[in-house]
Amino acid sequence: MSKVFVSGSSGAIGQHLVRKLQSLNYEIIGQKRGLRVEEDEYFEKISAPSSINVFYHLAAKSFVPDSWENPADFIEANVLGTQKVIDFCIANKIRLVFVSSYAYGKPDYLPIDEEHHVKWANPYGMSKMMAEELCKFYSNNSGLDCTIVRPFNVYGTLANEKLLIPEIIDQIRNQKEIKVRDLAPKRDYVYIDDLIDFLSLLLDSSPNLIYNVGSGVSLSVGEIISICQEVFETNLDVISDEVIRQNEISETRSSVQLANNDFDWTPKVDFKKGIQLIKKKLNA
Repeated sequence: MSKVFVSGSSGAIGQHLVRKLQSLNYEIIGQKRGLRVEEDEYFEKISAPSSINVFYHLAAKSFVPDSWENPADFIEANVLGTQKVIDFCIANKIRLVFVSSYAYGKPDYLPIDEEHHVKWANPYGMSKMMAEELCKFYSNNSGLDCTIVRPFNVYGTLANEKLLIPEIIDQIRNQKEIKVRDLAPKRDYVYIDDLIDFLSLLLDSSPNLIYNVGSGVSLSVGEIISICQEVFETNLDVISDEVIRQNEISETRSSVQLANNDFDWTPKVDFKKGIQLIKKKLNA
């Protein structure tokens, strides 16, 4: 049985990935909570590292507002942690899949392909791009076999209630009205199962390339609320503070042509279906 290591296996995306890989009969290795990937002890406790075939690196600090409060923590976890992962993979000849993030800031064109130059607007984004640069450097100079995945806005049955969609659904289920800051911004939302399906395609072979993973469709906050109310069969009043954030990105929309060309991958879950799946799981 092939062995796969998943850093961040207890996280929102990591848990979904582990279940998917187990269903494909892969043996999953992951560290328990309490050890951080930037610590040497994290790797010292991995038994038989040379038997690992693929290392999925998901462990990271990721909540953007926190990155402004404690940027050094994000650099330590996301940059130094990735360096430690790279060292481990090179030493043990393990293929690396690095799960990065949206990287394009205010886009110059839509849809956004992987050739679009990267820009970051916060310390979290900066730390992920620094981690990407490490991956690319060691791929070019030290024989690291590494694929970088850039998910757009991931949604589904994820634990972070601070994100937009869980917050809207919580208000629909528990409040008498829906309050948001701004109805206008448009984002590309990809359902968690579609992201996991793409990650699983990288198990057997993956080139040293960067892949966007998105839906290819952008939805405004107002459109999201409308679809969620339709699915949950509500008609609550919607209140917008009409507060436009500084350096707000008006729209993101991914091109997934490269993922389709190389792996015949396309997203299967449209947004309404994704919200229906969330509702089903909440009511289970």
